Amino acid sequence: MDNKILQEIKERLDIVDFVGNYVELKKVGSYYRGLCPFHQEKNPSFFVSPERQIFKCFGCGAVGDVITFYMKIENLEFKQAIRQLAEKLGIEISSKETLEKDTQLIKKLLELNKIALNYYKKNLKEIKEVQDYLLKRGLKNDTIDYFDLGYAKEGSHLRDYCFNLGYSLEDLEKVGLINEKKEDKFQSRIMFPLIDTSTKIIGFTGRIFPEKEKAPKYLNTPDTILFKKSNFVYGLVYTKEYIQKERKVVLVEGQFDFLLAYQNDLKNIVAVSGSALTKEQLNLLKKYTNRLVLAFDNDEAGFKASIKAGLLALSFGFEIYKLIFEGYKDLADFFEKNNSITNLREKNFLDYLFEYAQNNYDLNDLNNKKIVLNLILPFLKYLDSVSVSFYLSKLSEILSIKEQFLLNELNKLQPIVTYETEENLLEISPKRIYDLIERFVALSLLIERTDEIESLKIELEGELSDYLENLFNNKDKQEIINLRMIYEKTNYKDLERELAIIKREILKEYYREKINSFDVLVKNLEIKNLEPFLKEVKFYIEKLKTLEKNA
Repeated sequence: MDNKILQEIKERLDIVDFVGNYVELKKVGSYYRGLCPFHQEKNPSFFVSPERQIFKCFGCGAVGDVITFYMKIENLEFKQAIRQLAEKLGIEISSKETLEKDTQLIKKLLELNKIALNYYKKNLKEIKEVQDYLLKRGLKNDTIDYFDLGYAKEGSHLRDYCFNLGYSLEDLEKVGLINEKKEDKFQSRIMFPLIDTSTKIIGFTGRIFPEKEKAPKYLNTPDTILFKKSNFVYGLVYTKEYIQKERKVVLVEGQFDFLLAYQNDLKNIVAVSGSALTKEQLNLLKKYTNRLVLAFDNDEAGFKASIKAGLLALSFGFEIYKLIFEGYKDLADFFEKNNSITNLREKNFLDYLFEYAQNNYDLNDLNNKKIVLNLILPFLKYLDSVSVSFYLSKLSEILSIKEQFLLNELNKLQPIVTYETEENLLEISPKRIYDLIERFVALSLLIERTDEIESLKIELEGELSDYLENLFNNKDKQEIINLRMIYEKTNYKDLERELAIIKREILKEYYREKINSFDVLVKNLEIKNLEPFLKEVKFYIEKLKTLEKNA
């Protein structure tokens, strides 16, 4: 389905007016509230944001944009909903006039990107400092030329150059070459052109040079009519034939990893350009292979990214492997130090996880056992029965936990439910504690008690602490928090008291969960010394008793 049609539908359908045809809405501040049409309720917990054009129900968790709402309310598939909405709005999906107009615009924007690329390449040829940096990083001149690297100087030189050629600010904005201040978007940056599989220049990535303290290290072209970050992988136009030949693809994080690997004969490779792997990128790669080799950075962030990418890819039917280059920061670092491709090795991703767990955790510690369980079990959800049996037996052996217990825990696992909005995926957890944390953050912000957020973060650990911080810092989720703030304000008078109650409930849920998990695990541990575990259980029981006593 054409993205322009989706955009036009969203632009022409105001979500407040549209939802108002199904739900009686009342204005509350800058939002609208009503009874949720997706579940039975007496007190309204369904909110609509006119600014972000999204809805959210705090009762059942439903969230999305106007298209999502129509799909849910009419029980339609995505394509059915789009066609029906287009018909209602009089949008001709195959309009010849629209196609011709769009074709002309696309042609103009592609021309602009080509002009920008040539301009950046000319700059690079004139600045020895940048050339020397690239050579110092290990790149050869042939590689720099072959992949059309360039440089964007400080200032709005490209904007002025394009003006002289007859292009407008609107043209430059549509292609993503200027920012909201109408200045060059890319300044003081090494430029990597983003070229799709049909060899069109659809955007750019810029790496800051020289280093600046407050500037982001990498900057991408924003989503435009030509470029959508979630749909693009860097380098595929150069490597698709090698991927098909090798019947596997190596996935790295950035352009330097890609370029140095390619230069050193690792050519069945692509890069995600520093972003999280998406389902659209996986669908693109699956046209060429179903074997994915992850080669992210050898740090904590790279490990976490590998876990998320591996789990997503496995759920899409890929075979997952890990590229091993121990002792080096990333693949670029590996090749910069004159290493040969022959020194790389691959390992089945689950075997790698088992090895990682045994090398990095004391598996006699109960908390570490739980960490490893949470790390490995989700992967088993997507394996065939023979593989599940093999890895459950292996997990039982290294953790000294009964295999039947592990199987029971595996069967309890449910996939995360996600609702797609215009800009991001909002994850909805079925656990009550996550909803309480969302309420807690909203109320803390509402009454300006961010100190309470820091206080609770210290009490929690692991995934819950990360979730709390993510809600507080993630701007993409702030609109949901804003809706929640309105919801809380209209339902409670004493917000300070309500905040204290919610904090207490979060901690009670947290302590109960810790106690229950210790209790279940202890019963299934095949070891004799339970004393350390029982002490920890007792610690949380005392904390829970104190909370309940002071309630």
